[in-house]
Amino acid sequence: MRNKINRKTAEWIIYIVIIIGLVLFGIFKDSESAATLIQAVKEAFSLLFETI
Repeated sequence: MRNKINRKTAEWIIYIVIIIGLVLFGIFKDSESAATLIQAVKEAFSLLFETI
């Protein structure tokens, strides 16, 4: 029997993957831009998590 991933778990997985990607971008390319993008993603996902 396989466990199905529910919507909340999928949202958290996507959020973590995006944040990790931006952290890696910040380490290897442009840390200032990555910090701005991380803040924007954090705010967007916080709105998403609050409304559901």
